[in-house]
Amino acid sequence: MPIIDIEIPQGALKDNVKHQLPEKLGRIAIEYEGLSGSRFAQEFTWLYIHELPATHVAQVSGELPKPIYRVTFTTLETLLDDERKHMLGVDVAKTIYEAEGSKWNPEEAHNRVWTFFNDVRQGDWIAGSLINNIPDLQERVEKERAAA
Repeated sequence: MPIIDIEIPQGALKDNVKHQLPEKLGRIAIEYEGLSGSRFAQEFTWLYIHELPATHVAQVSGELPKPIYRVTFTTLETLLDDERKHMLGVDVAKTIYEAEGSKWNPEEAHNRVWTFFNDVRQGDWIAGSLINNIPDLQERVEKERAAA
């Protein structure tokens, strides 16, 4: 149930593809967090697409041969270990390549799709008036699964 921010250059992705990204990236993240199938986790996963004017996305080396992307996941600390973060980052890059209609190229992706993680300490994420923490989250998902 992360908050996902993706920064893309304007025009890099078609509108219909941009509308599909929240579900695709959100489901990938929920799976790595171990919360697959939870309606609660889906409702608690938000995605913000920040489409920047092409002139506001650059590399110091000069003109971009292809679009570059920055994706940031904000989630509770310890929900994702280093291995899961790595695998999630690879799946994010593959999803973006698919979204833009490009053939997957891990070597090229190294300089085109970067994924960052903001791990929020428990107690530092307030959802409305409630403290967002892992034990409460797991309990809510377990109750939901038991009721299904």
